[in-house]
Amino acid sequence: MTTPPQPPYPPYGAPAQPPQRRRPSAWWFVLGGALVVAGIVIGVVVLVRTVQGFMETDATVDVDGQTHSVTVPTDGDRILWYDDGEADPTCEVVDRETGEPITLEDPDASYERDFGDVGDQFGAWTFDPGSGELDVTCTPDLATVVEIGPAPDFKGFFGGLAAGILVPLVLGGTGLVMLIVVGVLYATGRPRSTT
Repeated sequence: MTTPPQPPYPPYGAPAQPPQRRRPSAWWFVLGGALVVAGIVIGVVVLVRTVQGFMETDATVDVDGQTHSVTVPTDGDRILWYDDGEADPTCEVVDRETGEPITLEDPDASYERDFGDVGDQFGAWTFDPGSGELDVTCTPDLATVVEIGPAPDFKGFFGGLAAGILVPLVLGGTGLVMLIVVGVLYATGRPRSTT
């Protein structure tokens, strides 16, 4: 048995191309760039504020054997900074409100800060500021000063450093990926307006 001849198949052309996607709006580039810039700015601000805590000074007291009345914030422990000199001063701190001496403790680490031409300062003692109204007496007469400032906090310091690194990485990285993706879509897309 023979099969009847089949009609010839119609010629097939290349498959139809899907319509080309439109280019994304230029606002997507602005958003990606804004995320990169925001990451950098936030990172710098967080790092500066973290390091700035080491440089803050609440009060300055002459090392002259005299009692000096000062007021310091009570939002956390304080540290006494003294200049690098021939002898270390000895200080006594009294809470004016209660009349009780405040216990000065050795810091939990060795702290040093450098003021360039002014010289180095060392963190001598930390203490709870009590009412914040203090009488401070430092001896002997060294013709120098002791500065009182916020005590460094390791958790806050390292948390600030971590935030100062991670936030820019996340925001800046997201913005960079967005710029790359939008750039590729823009390069391969058809113009938004055909007129």
